[in-house]
Amino acid sequence: MEIIHTKMGLGGLEAFTPGIYDCYSNELYHAYAAVSKSDLDLLHRSAAHYRASMTIPREETSEMRLGTALHCSVLEPERFTSTYIVVEGDRRTKAVKEIVKAAEEAGKIVMSPDDMDAVQGMTNSIMESKNAVTLFQGAGAELSAFADFDGTPVKCRPDIFSEQLGLIIDLKTTIDASPEGFARACRRFRYHVQDAWYRHVLGKVLGVDADDDLSFVFCAVEKTPPYAVAWYTLDPKDGELGWNEALADLHVYQTANETGMWSGYSPKIETLSLFK
Repeated sequence: MEIIHTKMGLGGLEAFTPGIYDCYSNELYHAYAAVSKSDLDLLHRSAAHYRASMTIPREETSEMRLGTALHCSVLEPERFTSTYIVVEGDRRTKAVKEIVKAAEEAGKIVMSPDDMDAVQGMTNSIMESKNAVTLFQGAGAELSAFADFDGTPVKCRPDIFSEQLGLIIDLKTTIDASPEGFARACRRFRYHVQDAWYRHVLGKVLGVDADDDLSFVFCAVEKTPPYAVAWYTLDPKDGELGWNEALADLHVYQTANETGMWSGYSPKIETLSLFK
């Protein structure tokens, strides 16, 4: 695998060059115009929803902020220590508001004591796992991969990728990390599509078979004590289904991009079945 170290312009590559980069910040990665898994989720709803997302900023929820903090704590511990701070007290008061404002102006990310405890608890649980010791060693974190599918720029950003093992690892915070609970989360958030998308994007860049040469593992950690951790791979049939769904979503994008028709839901009167 060739890691390219050179940035080629804010907001994207000046000339599209498929590859795996270790120099892109999360913000720069998201600024580059290529289809991602989160884009596929919007396209799965409709082309209109994807189009709207281009002009309407996606609102960051408290759950997303907690997940971002966990990723930083696990994957970039030094940056987490230097960036994230705790501010105690009622944020509605003038004194605390001033402290928070000063911290943010200094480039810090302010967390509540409870959120900091949760991030540290989840981080400890993950890093104390034998799988983490084995699978994280020698792997790259927060890489950005760009490829081309039939003339369409695509991308993914694996949390952890081990070239030696051909293994992609993704960290997921969840309410229930049990097999039944996480399976429900996989269906709800289409993690099977992420599994397939990441393997195929990286496989295209590396020139290897996405199914035979690359594997995908979820590290699921619960957001509340005891911050239990579980590790999962998906059944190959689910991976195949995920890839078929990804291709269907990508086709929606390609068709809309070619025709200029970013349609919403079906214009026909459809029949609903409530109890399939």
